[in-house]
Amino acid sequence: MTKSHATMVLALALTLPTMASALPPPGSPMPAFSVDDIAGNHHTERDLRGQWTVAMILTDKDVADDITAWSRRLEAVVRSPARLYRFGALNLFPLLPTAPMISRARESTPRHRWNTVWFSRDGSFASALGLPEEEMPWVVVINPEGRVALTLHERVSEQGVQRILAALPAPPPAEPALAP
Repeated sequence: MTKSHATMVLALALTLPTMASALPPPGSPMPAFSVDDIAGNHHTERDLRGQWTVAMILTDKDVADDITAWSRRLEAVVRSPARLYRFGALNLFPLLPTAPMISRARESTPRHRWNTVWFSRDGSFASALGLPEEEMPWVVVINPEGRVALTLHERVSEQGVQRILAALPAPPPAEPALAP
């Protein structure tokens, strides 16, 4: 085996686990999962059906600032019929208390949006989604049938925002103003 062939085999071997553990490709259904929001309500992948959804997902606690940046940027440009969700799909040491994490999430989220912040700390949500623990956020556009339309694995960028907007349907036209 030549050195370049060995290098290529090693590179492929190192990338296969990552490729195998990523979200399904566009057109595939969202994987089955079960998780609670920060208000304590239970959700499954079926709750993502019926409307366009943009989900910002963190699988590492150090990505919270990146999720906040994505959230602020997308809240400024994503319009109905799409809705925005934040998913905390973490795998934390069992002795770390959950209450302070939920409290911080509630403090940074208006009460009427608590149902859009889904949180799991035991690794089951990330595992169900097929996402490894990484210090890079995931952003997923999900169509009304519950299928993946777009997946990004990057920090907020104008190019990423444009890709998300291109994956979403155009917002309905504004109603004309009535003449006085």
